[in-house]
Amino acid sequence: MNIVPTRIQEQIGRVDRNYALYIGISAGITALWSIYRVFWLVYTAATFSSVGWSPVSLVFPLVFWAVVAVGTGLVSAAFLLRYAKQP
Repeated sequence: MNIVPTRIQEQIGRVDRNYALYIGISAGITALWSIYRVFWLVYTAATFSSVGWSPVSLVFPLVFWAVVAVGTGLVSAAFLLRYAKQP
């Protein structure tokens, strides 16, 4: 079972193994940072609602960072899988 579509797999396959490692690690760090941001946005929303403020203004950043986390997680997985394959 492959999580990466074939056309994207072909494009990633052209990348050098070392660059694939660098891109995979960088995307993984970005994904972790995004998950950290989502956690604190949820915490801030809960705190705002407990003091009577509306956390609706935090919906856009929450969705944005969640999308960034998922996207960079997929990129990280794809490039680290490319690095793990033997040349």
